[in-house]
Amino acid sequence: MKHIFILLLLTFYSYAYDAFISPEELKNSLKDEKLVLLDVSSLAMYEKSHIAGALHADISKFTKSNYARLASAQSKNVQNQFKKLGINRDSHVVIYSRSSDEDFLNSTFLAFTMIEHGFENISILEGGYMAWVFKYHTLVSSKKSSAKKKGTYKIKYNPTFSVGLEYIKTQQQNIVVVDGSDKVDSSKIFTDISYIIDRSYKDNFFDDFTLRSDDNLESFRSKLDLFNNKKIIVYDENIFKASTNWYILYKKFNFKNVKILTALKDK
Repeated sequence: MKHIFILLLLTFYSYAYDAFISPEELKNSLKDEKLVLLDVSSLAMYEKSHIAGALHADISKFTKSNYARLASAQSKNVQNQFKKLGINRDSHVVIYSRSSDEDFLNSTFLAFTMIEHGFENISILEGGYMAWVFKYHTLVSSKKSSAKKKGTYKIKYNPTFSVGLEYIKTQQQNIVVVDGSDKVDSSKIFTDISYIIDRSYKDNFFDDFTLRSDDNLESFRSKLDLFNNKKIIVYDENIFKASTNWYILYKKFNFKNVKILTALKDK
């Protein structure tokens, strides 16, 4: 009975938090000891102003190099960041960005990397920093914050969230592709795959990075429901852009058999 209770508790922690959180919901959570609020903008922007209590998350520490926006970092580096940011098993990590495309992509990339390493108690602040300032402009700070204690969460890397071209070749009949690229002709890559859905990551959001209407998102979801017996492969120009569609599919729509094709950009 004890083991069953622990299993149920772990399941609760993994699925208790929505993919996106509103500024109002975040404000109500500010005093929650489990909250870990992460700002993924540049250090200069963070030091200028951030949501009170937010920690700065350096995205370069979660990539394979400091100069390229490539695949997620080695697990050792990710584990070090979990400790530094004070993340525990029962933490609720809320990630927010500024109003630029690059900042927003940082937030979904960080969410992907954390989930790839076994941590799913994540929400992204809808509308980001500007949505927060619009409602709660007094609850900002220029004072740097740091975790009170080192995090204790032990990561567990799951290699199945990203795949290469060899996987595509062996699974052609079992795949539907969500293609977000507007610069690469994916038909030359997925020559033997019949089901390709064009969906830019921007199609999910308004210009201020608030979610589009339920009808818009449900239309996207319903297309994929037709292929519920297939694996979903998300393709884009880089893993940062791909992470947004991946996050929508995995975290908001609860498609658990969704992967990112990384081999073309992350060699």
